[in-house]
Amino acid sequence: RRSTGMIAVIDFETTGLKAGIDEVLQVSIIDENYNTLFNTYCKPLRHKTWDTAQKINGIAPQMVISKPPFLLCREKVKEILTAADEVIAYNVDFENSFLKAYGIYIDPGKWVDPMIMFARIYGEYDSLHDSYKWQSLTKCAEYYGYKFKAHDSLEDVKATLYCYKKMIEGRANNADTSNNG
Repeated sequence: RRSTGMIAVIDFETTGLKAGIDEVLQVSIIDENYNTLFNTYCKPLRHKTWDTAQKINGIAPQMVISKPPFLLCREKVKEILTAADEVIAYNVDFENSFLKAYGIYIDPGKWVDPMIMFARIYGEYDSLHDSYKWQSLTKCAEYYGYKFKAHDSLEDVKATLYCYKKMIEGRANNADTSNNG
């Protein structure tokens, strides 16, 4: 039985950045206690190579050739995310665009994006866009002293959860020490 307040942290590694054109190569989901709920490599159906993405994520065609395509994982992923009260992703727009491309729709109210939270904390202001500049997960993890191998989706979700917890902790500590909330 799921406890209330269950969270799911999701990350994809893909053949590229364009949802609907590019495909999922790896998907990982963990819960709030770092338990792996889902983690698998996926074989793309349309792409045979993805050199640019491979340089970043290290996922070679031979690593995924015998794996199921993401379409076969879709129902399980949807089930986990639907059951969660919060769905966390570092750069929600990216993960959500791929989910939508595969026909998975998550209630927008469930999404939490530590990237947006961290942009404010890090405080690098971008006057051109009149907002705080988004920082990479690597930079966020460094800020909180967390070491990991970036661009492996299972490593990325663990780093995302760690950073998210640190930000929530910081928020609670700031609330405790400030008089005007």
